[in-house]
Amino acid sequence: MKLSETTTSDVTVEQAFSAHTEQSVREQACKESGALSWEVTIAPVGDVTRIQVDRVMPPAVPDFVKKFLGETISVRQVEEWSAPASDGGRTATVKVTIQGQPASMVGTAVLKPQGTGSVEIVEGDVKVAVPFLGKKIEPEIVKVIAAALKIEQRVGVEWIKSQ
Repeated sequence: MKLSETTTSDVTVEQAFSAHTEQSVREQACKESGALSWEVTIAPVGDVTRIQVDRVMPPAVPDFVKKFLGETISVRQVEEWSAPASDGGRTATVKVTIQGQPASMVGTAVLKPQGTGSVEIVEGDVKVAVPFLGKKIEPEIVKVIAAALKIEQRVGVEWIKSQ
C-alpha cells in the first residue's frame, strides 16, 4: 500500500535538516509518539547522514492487528540523507521495519525549498507479507507511520523556533 505524506513549513531546508539530525528532537518525537523505550543513532557516513531510530511501542492499531503483532512491537527506522543539492534540497532513503514481523516500508523523503520555507515529501510502499490479512493490516500501518511523521515534523519545528 502506498504511503504519501507532504508537510510544509516556514523553516528552511537546512533548519529542517538540522532538526532531523538533532538527537534531542528525535528522542522527544519518540517520547511523544508513545514509545516505551528508544535508541537514536545519528552518524555521518561519507557524504551521507545516517539516522537510525529503534523504538519499542505498544501497537496503536485495532485489536485484530494487535493479535498479529503482540503486546509491544520493536520498530526500526533508518534514513540515509544525501548532501545538499544545488538548490539546497536533500533526499533520503527511508526504511521502516517491524522487527520479527513481516511488515515494512521502503521509500524516500525529500526536503526541498518552497518560497521562504520548505516542504517535506515522504513516499513509500508499506508491505505486510501475510496471506489474506496483509492487505487489511497495511492501511493500519500506514496510519501509524503517517502519525509518527507528523509528530517528528511538529517536534522539529518547535525545536527550531525555540533556538
